[in-house]
Amino acid sequence: MAIKTKIIRQNNMIQENLYIKDYIKPVLDKLYENDAILFENNLCERCIVFRFAYYLQNKFDNDHDNDYFVDCDYNSSTYFDKEEGKLKRRNGKPIPNSDQGKAEIKKRFIDIIVHKRSANNSKNRLDLICFEIKKWNNFTKKKVEKDRNNLKVLTSQYGYKYGFHLIFGKVKDNVRVEIFKNGKGITKGKIYNRQGI
Repeated sequence: MAIKTKIIRQNNMIQENLYIKDYIKPVLDKLYENDAILFENNLCERCIVFRFAYYLQNKFDNDHDNDYFVDCDYNSSTYFDKEEGKLKRRNGKPIPNSDQGKAEIKKRFIDIIVHKRSANNSKNRLDLICFEIKKWNNFTKKKVEKDRNNLKVLTSQYGYKYGFHLIFGKVKDNVRVEIFKNGKGITKGKIYNRQGI
């Protein structure tokens, strides 16, 4: 019985991984179809991130309730202050550095978040998905590790259900993703890989 339950859990996780990966494919399709010039002319990362967020917001508006917003570099977050018994706002999300064992905490502004802006709720379900994004020609090992650390912390301590680390390719077929859930990477590889990731 334990083996059967484990297989069902593994199959459910594989299906969930495929679903969340496939959820952003139409967004990437629109980006690369409608905004190919941004890639061809090697425009800045923020410009491309904004367009991705624009198409992502449209997808959320069409597929979900209108309570979710897609924001870039959102510099506010809420937390529940146990001593005062109420929600408070802070500038950015405090996240410890991961490099060389340092515990220095810095306020981070994540490239894109999908969340509910309302602060009428003390539960962490206001935040749904977070994205850290790099271009094919603008990433180093150190930058990638910082982004991965941010996503691990955001999905384990801040209530985001999923974290996406996207590396845009110059062409759509080279887009790479690593998806995080509960502070762990759950899948990675090319988005447009016929064998799946």
